[in-house]
Amino acid sequence: METLQDLKMDNQTAALLASAACGLGALLVLMRSASGHRAAEDKIQRARSRRTESLQRAEQEVLRFRQSHPSSDSAAILSLSLPELTKQLREGSLCPEDVFYSYMEKTLAVHKKLNCCTEVLLESFDQLKRLGSNKEGLLYGVPISIKDNVAYKNHDCTCGLIVNLDQPAEKDSVIVEVLKKQGAIPFVKTNLPQALLNYDCSNPIFGQTVNPYNPQKTSGGSSGGEGALIGGGGSVLGIGSDIGGSIRIPASFCGICGFKPTAGRLSSQGIVPIYRGQKSVLSSPGPLARDVDSLALCMQALLCDHMFSLDPTVPPLPFNLQTYQNSRPLTIGYLENDGYTQPSPSMVRSLREVKVLLEQAGHTLVPYEPLRVNHVVNELIVKGVFADGTTSMLQKLKGGPLDPCLKPQVQLYSLPKWLKRTLKFLLKPFTPRIPDTLGAICGVRSVPEVWKQHAAVEDYISETIAHWRKQNIDVLLCPMIGPAFNLLYCGKLTCLTSLTMLYNLLNFPAGAVPVSTVTAQDEEELEHFRGNYQDHWDKLHKQAVTGAEGLPLAVQCVALPWQDELCLRFMKEVERLVKHPLLDEELLSTVYKTDPERSDTMETLQDLKMDNQTAALLASAACGLGALLVLMRSASGHRAAEDKIQRARSRRTESLQRAEQEVLRFRQSHPSSDSAAILSLSLPELTKQLREGSLCPEDVFYSYMEKTLAVHKKLNCCTEVLLESFDQLKRLCSNKDGLLYGVPISIKDNVAYKNHDCTCGLIVNLDQPAEKDSVIVEVLKKQGAIPFVKTNLPQALLNYACGNPIFRQTVNPYNPQKTSGGSSGGEGALIGGGGSVLGIGSDIGGSIRVPASFCGICGFKPTAGRLSSRGIVPLYRGQKSVLSSPGPLARDVDSLALCMQALLCDHMFSLDPTVPPLPFNLQTYQSSRPLTIGYLENDGYTQPSPSMVRSLREVKVLLEQAGHTLVPYEPLRVNHAVNELIVKGIFADGTTSMLQKLKGGPLDPCLRPQVQLYSLPKWLKRTLKFLLKPFTPRISDILGALCGVRSVSEVWKQHAAVEDYISETIAHWRKHNIDVLLCPMIGPAFNLLYCGKLTSVPSLTMLYNLLNFPAGTVPVSTVTAQDEEELEHFRGNYQDHWDKLHKLVVTGAEGLPLAVQCVALPWQDELCLRFMKEVERLVKH
Repeated sequence: METLQDLKMDNQTAALLASAACGLGALLVLMRSASGHRAAEDKIQRARSRRTESLQRAEQEVLRFRQSHPSSDSAAILSLSLPELTKQLREGSLCPEDVFYSYMEKTLAVHKKLNCCTEVLLESFDQLKRLGSNKEGLLYGVPISIKDNVAYKNHDCTCGLIVNLDQPAEKDSVIVEVLKKQGAIPFVKTNLPQALLNYDCSNPIFGQTVNPYNPQKTSGGSSGGEGALIGGGGSVLGIGSDIGGSIRIPASFCGICGFKPTAGRLSSQGIVPIYRGQKSVLSSPGPLARDVDSLALCMQALLCDHMFSLDPTVPPLPFNLQTYQNSRPLTIGYLENDGYTQPSPSMVRSLREVKVLLEQAGHTLVPYEPLRVNHVVNELIVKGVFADGTTSMLQKLKGGPLDPCLKPQVQLYSLPKWLKRTLKFLLKPFTPRIPDTLGAICGVRSVPEVWKQHAAVEDYISETIAHWRKQNIDVLLCPMIGPAFNLLYCGKLTCLTSLTMLYNLLNFPAGAVPVSTVTAQDEEELEHFRGNYQDHWDKLHKQAVTGAEGLPLAVQCVALPWQDELCLRFMKEVERLVKHPLLDEELLSTVYKTDPERSDTMETLQDLKMDNQTAALLASAACGLGALLVLMRSASGHRAAEDKIQRARSRRTESLQRAEQEVLRFRQSHPSSDSAAILSLSLPELTKQLREGSLCPEDVFYSYMEKTLAVHKKLNCCTEVLLESFDQLKRLCSNKDGLLYGVPISIKDNVAYKNHDCTCGLIVNLDQPAEKDSVIVEVLKKQGAIPFVKTNLPQALLNYACGNPIFRQTVNPYNPQKTSGGSSGGEGALIGGGGSVLGIGSDIGGSIRVPASFCGICGFKPTAGRLSSRGIVPLYRGQKSVLSSPGPLARDVDSLALCMQALLCDHMFSLDPTVPPLPFNLQTYQSSRPLTIGYLENDGYTQPSPSMVRSLREVKVLLEQAGHTLVPYEPLRVNHAVNELIVKGIFADGTTSMLQKLKGGPLDPCLRPQVQLYSLPKWLKRTLKFLLKPFTPRISDILGALCGVRSVSEVWKQHAAVEDYISETIAHWRKHNIDVLLCPMIGPAFNLLYCGKLTSVPSLTMLYNLLNFPAGTVPVSTVTAQDEEELEHFRGNYQDHWDKLHKLVVTGAEGLPLAVQCVALPWQDELCLRFMKEVERLVKH
């Protein structure tokens, strides 16, 4: 105050200084804004200059070629389809130069009319010169256009965004690499709408692309540059991408064919999306061309070994030419109106005409109605794509001008959430669709809601597939959006994408085929168009498609996942038959009024005229009553939980007793059955003798049932005998075609079996029997196997002990003071104890491999998605960072391989079409070529115990002696992967979902240390993280990771980070040129009650769940006295609390089994098993 007084400023001086400061601040803000706008304009001008320069250079090159080749017949070349063109190029009747310059010249002419190109790829001229005489490539000499967001080295993928300018791609996308390998020449990049999520085709950098049939109409989007260029004759084949119709809509608008494959069928590496990590609605790259045969040839060229090698995350499914060329009659679902978007009259007319043609050609057409489209559009599609409340999209649009096409969408997206919700409430009585969309673009509120949304999508896919099966249809004929819209309407009409985006949500392959053109009568019919809702969007729809006479019309063809060839075959059939033979502002005036009920309540309270003493007494009584009710409810909850537990235990006891009685009866009537001989057989030996008839199924079944009962008494490994198995045994037919005919099989508790609980060791899951068998159980039965017992697991699955409050602790078959491992610990114990020849478990962090290691058996975690997970119950659903996978456990590797061979059959692919139809590759499994093997002894995070290291080194020596090459391998940034990708992925919700599942019942001692850690408040976790960092960095990092992520946008970033880590690791493998990886396992078996305290060790296994690499465990040795001595000197990598615990948990293990882990790249499951078999062979002999 004294200082201020010393200044002796009057009020006027102070005011002037304050004004000057405010003015200066405002000036700085304005200068910064102006500087940002100038920078954006500079970027735009540079991009436009690059385009102009590339176009001019191309014109000069074309001119030179024309002067030196005046006789080249461009018209004849441009009239050829892709198959005709490639045939003549291979035969030599056409030379690549003539073809290239014909298309380059035509492209330049089309671009001048339609503004469809963003840049000529000048490298294409050099590629043309380098094109060798090797004509083996399926696309030899073919010039191909690619959408702007398809990465080409040293060129921007702008997505129409200023923020993406001046960021050239470091390398070609995988698709571009494969196209080049097949002899194609990518020669031009094509335009797209700003931010991709629009089906117009305009952006502030390159401007508006127009329709080749009418410049007042749009070419569609987001692959609109491709649609315009191909429709205008400037390209014979183009590559686009599709997240909501972005290939099919431009194809429909421009009169060409477009195909969206099943997402994952083609590599998406290097295809730049608007934002990454969103998992509800999947994008897919795909081809556009003038005819269906060209699409099919492109798919055939892309689905080659080179793509599968460049991107091993793509299942190696080559193009099935037999399916594409098949001519059997189809059963076709017919959909005219989805109940949400009514197609325009011209579209309906063309659809009906195609229906008649198909019926006349001998196909069967049946009415089809999609399920709950209104709900799906808003709750699954819009709320999925914009789960973050449109934050990510708006973020991308900052720092530059907004395109007029996108303005209506962005105005809507930019409204504050409270205003969107208010408008939703106010508008609901007048126009139901718009309010529902307003609510949906608010997104979801939390990470658990994102996961629930993912789970809801999976459920909808399953329901829709069941709906198809019920109607017994092969494919679906349905309407497309169209005809082409008048300019500037697409951003106002986001509702229409229900017709296309539904199949992105479902991940069904879908394509557009032109079938007709708009007639004068169609235009007359349009006058009477009202739409399904007669709302603002229906009126806009009518305006958007007016003036379309002569424009192309298309239909949409759809098939089930991975049936891309069938979809193309259907499109080809349609093609053959045809060729032959936003908000109204006046609605915002409503205001809130006082709630009359609230006013009445206030008056009632005033009428009581209570004094303070009376009020205090009543308040105390209310509090006491509330506390009493809480206690009573808690006591009631505990009693209910105990009752549930007792019922579950009683069911188990009863099933065990019934089984004992059945076994006793059998033994009395079959005293000569040789159980010991049966139990000694491997699975392949057992199935061979069952098929030959030297063993009968009854002898095998009762031998294993008897042994299981004995093992269970020692180890407590079973949760229930499946009494239905006795009936299944009686019904077992004499048809011995099944690969597992007569084999009794055990299944983990969380594998659904009809009318039995999948408890996951949780009280909340009791008394909720499965409505049907899991797909795996159905397939096992189809193959002749008899699931006969369910096995134990740890409470909540995420633990590698095996105890829960319902069925208690399962112990190790070698030492009852040791755990059998988890979470498939019941399987490990039962098979390790000899009570089962084959079991089915599940694995999200080592849950098959750890029990296999601890119990001295083999276990295999396939690539997630290789086997159906339908009916395999997880702890919670929808988490997409670290993937779980079902898989087999057995005594030897051949048994695992036979199980995989049995499961990977047409029956599974039919029951669950979301599984890629990749049958077991016996040739790979039986191969004997020498391998290059990466060798990993210590991942830098978890140091294996001395016995494990010793056994790993012994295996390394054996492999080298057998002629294999071993090279040192070091995984990338394991500390980062464990904390930021694994722990933060599984517990992105801050452990909320797991703790929720554990409510309402007792906590198992094995899980208590974990739950105590998880239950700490986030502020305390963060505080402890800070305090512990200098002393114990691993525990500090885990505490931070357990806090999860803060928003939906962060979940998406986390998903993207996982994808990046997978790509980096694959590149790391390629750099080392290794086929497979030999690495340590967790073990030997831990002392009881330690697993929950030692959450660090799964880095050895969980890394391969994160990477989605197939991995398996093979027993190779046992712990020696010397190993125990070496353990005395064990310190670990960090010498922290966890390393000390690690030493304690593996003490007293002499004689216990030791295992190694074998790993391969995604979808190379057979190679992984082959490597496991080689290790097993060398160790045994």
